[in-house]
Amino acid sequence: MNFRNVFRNANTIKKMYLYLTIVLWALIIIATAGSFFGISQYLIYERRADLVSLSNYLNIDIQSSFRERQEDLQPYFNNISKEHPECCFGYYDLKANSIIAANSEFAESQLPPLSAGENFYELLKSSQHELIEDQNVVGWSRKGILGIVMPVGVNKETRGFIWTYTKINDIYRQALKYSISILGLILLLLLIPFISTWHMIRKIKKQFILFAESLFKDDGDQFDTRFLPELTPILRAAKVHSQQLRIFEAMVRNSNDPITTIDLEFKITSMNPAGQKLYGYMLEEVLGKHITILAVPNESQELIDILSRVRAGEEIISYDMQRQKKDGTVIDVSLSISPIKDDQGHISGIMGIHRDVTEKKKIQAEMQKLDGLNLIGQMAASIAHEIRNPMTTVRGFLQLLGSKVSLKEFKSYFELMVEELDRANSIITEFLSLSRNSPISLSEHNLNEIINKLLPMLRADALKNETTIIAELENIPNVKLNEREIRQVILNLVRNALESMPSGGIIRINTSLENNKAVIRVNDQGSGIPARVLENIGKPFLTTKKNGTGLGLPVTYNIVYRHGGTISIETGPGGTTFIIKLPMYSNKNLVEK
Repeated sequence: MNFRNVFRNANTIKKMYLYLTIVLWALIIIATAGSFFGISQYLIYERRADLVSLSNYLNIDIQSSFRERQEDLQPYFNNISKEHPECCFGYYDLKANSIIAANSEFAESQLPPLSAGENFYELLKSSQHELIEDQNVVGWSRKGILGIVMPVGVNKETRGFIWTYTKINDIYRQALKYSISILGLILLLLLIPFISTWHMIRKIKKQFILFAESLFKDDGDQFDTRFLPELTPILRAAKVHSQQLRIFEAMVRNSNDPITTIDLEFKITSMNPAGQKLYGYMLEEVLGKHITILAVPNESQELIDILSRVRAGEEIISYDMQRQKKDGTVIDVSLSISPIKDDQGHISGIMGIHRDVTEKKKIQAEMQKLDGLNLIGQMAASIAHEIRNPMTTVRGFLQLLGSKVSLKEFKSYFELMVEELDRANSIITEFLSLSRNSPISLSEHNLNEIINKLLPMLRADALKNETTIIAELENIPNVKLNEREIRQVILNLVRNALESMPSGGIIRINTSLENNKAVIRVNDQGSGIPARVLENIGKPFLTTKKNGTGLGLPVTYNIVYRHGGTISIETGPGGTTFIIKLPMYSNKNLVEK
């Protein structure tokens, strides 16, 4: 195992413990080495003194009892060897040129004449009292020694030499034993504080864990501030900060507006539940993805340009753009974008608040459309009476002329002119319906009954076009409405459907109750409404029929709005569905009977 990797991956507590262990072992090793060196020097000094004392003792004894029969020396040396087993000693006789006696470690085979080539021989011939202290000088055992050579004389004549030595390795071995004993004692003495320190470190570690947990919990009672009082101010400040973070997190999480954050590379780092709901993505589907995943393709560069401005420090408020959902649906949003700054004031990210204004824009468009209808209706009302009066006079004279026998040949022309006048009068009537801003009279009616009364007439019209009308009516409560106007709405929508379909198609009329609203659906199997027409549908005089006036749908829209309802359209190549939703209650613009 690589110690460097272990140390790098360790946490702070483990690192501190490793540091402490390394320092302690380093001190122990240094102390052991120092004690070994000191003990070695002391033992060498002590052994040196013992050798000098032993050599002097042997020399005096030998000189005082020296006899020609030197064989008596060996038993004497044997006795001394028992008293000093750590030393080697002997007597070398110059006349015999041989070792005469030695300690008990020497056998007879070890007592040959000393070779002149031996280093030790030079010392014996020096005839001087000399201390040998060199590991490079060896004795008969071929080991480094610490010894003394001393001449032995009789009547001022040097007869031989006494040597006394001990092995250096024995001294070091003994010093090592002492050092090991000291090391054991040190380890024993350090074991208790070491274990205490380990328990203290574990307790500190536990308190740090409790401290970390207390930062993010309201109940910080588990952390004992008496143990680490220095952390108390930090804990208090962190709790305040943590509480603020939880408040902000709850605000973002529970916000009805989508909120997203991105990094400086415009990659999504977070999205609240409202954003996930609006765009149809799960959080893991967008994390790390570029923000253009939410953009309409032709507006991606515009979005990047805006975000680049924010990254430079600018703040964008209420910027309208289009966004694209996961299913491809395009929606209108109002963006408020601001930079996210760290403690040093550096921009570290971008936060965007998205507000879905699709319905708002639809309502605005409908209001503009309604304003246009009201304007046209007011204009129509102001001139309708002025136009109808002369038209009534002209119609009367045409009927009178048509009844004269003398003008019989022109009767067909007179009848045609009367029909055209009646058609013009019906257009004026539709104009007047656009100007009805006064409260309408309401009473409870059942939508299904109104539709059932209209079905025979509608099916008669459909029969001419070989079209089938199917009514799928659910059981719904009565609705407060103006029966005459709602009949006109249904007639307009069904007749528009008949005119937009080829022969043999099916028209479906459905009723249902959805979210406390009565819903009417009129579905045809035509070719759908072109986009350019759909954008302007409901505007007066907009028609795709050859003889149409373009007032049927504007009147329909106006009636639905006056009832407090809404009208929407679903269209495609397979047909078109008009959806009308009427509230189950009345409002201040409606008058109940």
